[in-house]
This record gives sequence, structure tokens and C-alpha cells, in this order.
Amino acid sequence: MTRKKNGGLIHETKYYKILKNGPKLFRLEGKEKSGREYSIVISTGNFLSVQADKISGVVFIPEAEFNRILSYEHSDLKSVFSRFQPEGIEEDIKVLYEKSDFSQETWKDFYNWEPFWKQQIFIRLKPSILCILLVYMGSEFEQFFQSNSTKRLKSIVSDELYFLNVSGNQKENSPYTENLSLQDFEKAKKEFFQVLEQIRKKRGNT
Repeated sequence: MTRKKNGGLIHETKYYKILKNGPKLFRLEGKEKSGREYSIVISTGNFLSVQADKISGVVFIPEAEFNRILSYEHSDLKSVFSRFQPEGIEEDIKVLYEKSDFSQETWKDFYNWEPFWKQQIFIRLKPSILCILLVYMGSEFEQFFQSNSTKRLKSIVSDELYFLNVSGNQKENSPYTENLSLQDFEKAKKEFFQVLEQIRKKRGNT
């Protein structure tokens, strides 16, 4: 239930409702029979994400560790979490900083590659990863996909998108999306960047 929507109202009863504010962040709001209202923030795990060049997230840090972190100067989050890394954010940190030497637009150089290398991107990426990228990366990437992928891959991805929307990650319906949902953009982006880097190296050596 909680993974099928990116945000907003995900569940409501006579006495309470649950709103989704982030990948693992929720708000439980309601009113008890006595008339007393409540609003509780619920996190199902530590996470970091980036949207519009702003990093946000929720992490749990023991107070003693937090005070130790504050005894140092930090120029970025990577430095902060080098002192103490909350459980579950290792991959998030890698995604946020593995491309820090790139400008915001440099990573898009693949749009100008030769046809052979463009096709290599879709050969190397799993259909489930492509689905997530198509949902989040906008019309430019969608046009790139339509122009450089085979009819067979388009058909497979079309099926993947259908099952992603209607059945979540049920293995019996769509094995490619077994461990992916609409909340897995950071994971998909990480794999996408890894594939781009592999192809860049091969392309540079030919």
C-alpha cells in the first residue's frame, strides 16, 4: 500500500489518514474518540534524496554521535556522514556524490553519442530500470528511448510500465520489476550512471 504512490494521501479511515511526504516519510493524522487531534511523523527508515538541486532526507543518529559530529567542521554532507553513517544510506551517499565532478549538464553528453553507443545503453540496462527512468526523467529521455531502442524492447518496456502501475512488484506478474517500485529512482539512477560510465570508457578507447 505505502509503495504504490509517490506522495499525498495513501490511506484514510473514519478516524485517521496517512499522508506520504517522501520515500520513507509519512504523516499520521487523525482524531481520537475524545476529540483530541494528533499529527505524527513516521519514518520507515533512513534515506537521502535530491530534487531540484536540494538534498533532503531523514536520518536517526544517537545523540552522543550527533554531538561528536558537531565537534568538526563540515563543508558537505559527505563529510558529516564520514563521522557516522546511519544504517541504510550508503547507496544514497554514493548516488549523491559519485558524480560530483560533473556539471549539472555534463552527464547528458550521451544524447550526442553515435547511434551504436546510444543503443548500447539500452542493451545494458534492465527493462525494470528503464521503466523507472522513463517515469522520472521526462520527455527528453523518453524521446531518446523511442528513437534508439528496438521494437521488441519497446514492447517489453511497455509491459513493464503496465505491471509497475497496476501490480507493484509482484513476481508472478512481472519478474523484471520484482524488486523495484516507483520509489526506486535513486537505485535506477545509480545503475544508469554506472552504465554510462562503462560505455564512456569503451567509447573513449575506440
